[in-house]
Amino acid sequence: MSSRLPRYAYVVGGLVLAVALAMSAPGEYQLARTAGWSEAVAAGMPVCMSVYAVVAVWFTESRAKGEKGRGSAIVGAIGALAMTLTGQVVAHWIAAGYMESSKELVAAVSAVPAVVAGHVAHMIIRAAREVPAEVEAVVEDEHQDQDAAPVQPTLDGEELPVDEVAKARAKRRPGRPSPSLDEIKAAAKALIADGREVTGPNLAKHMGRDRRTGSRYLKKLNTAA
Repeated sequence: MSSRLPRYAYVVGGLVLAVALAMSAPGEYQLARTAGWSEAVAAGMPVCMSVYAVVAVWFTESRAKGEKGRGSAIVGAIGALAMTLTGQVVAHWIAAGYMESSKELVAAVSAVPAVVAGHVAHMIIRAAREVPAEVEAVVEDEHQDQDAAPVQPTLDGEELPVDEVAKARAKRRPGRPSPSLDEIKAAAKALIADGREVTGPNLAKHMGRDRRTGSRYLKKLNTAA
């Protein structure tokens, strides 16, 4: 069963968010004006407070549980919500006459843009940071042969001449299918007839395949035995 919300839930949620932002904007604007900003500059305070809180929460929810950086994102979101809530309360206290502007209030409001810019930059940089590529184990499949680089020494200590490596690589072609069990058995019989040991590297060499795929062929041969 899908956990995706119905379409009307997104519409209603977006409407509630828009109305809430519209209602919080006047108080934040007046708070900026009280701190001494001009009308044009003060208009940016709602973006630095309510909109910033929404963005901080969105960043938090976009990170999977246990993912690196989620903890700092949660702390930042809580701080953003606390700052926005405090700003709303203080703005309405001033508007209702319960509180007057002060040196401390002006200092706190003046610090809002710098705090917001720093935290938003932190979230964006962390989200955009590339995850270091992990060393992947060799995955052997039908299409690996044509791209694998030849390795001179084999697992059984046998040194593979350069010209034979070139010949083996020349046999490869893009999209070459994995050999069938009958082909692997035929290669094993040919090795025995030549007096050679049936090993993964020898099987791969005889069939003109990459040395790393030999262990898979040997396992397939032993399973069928």
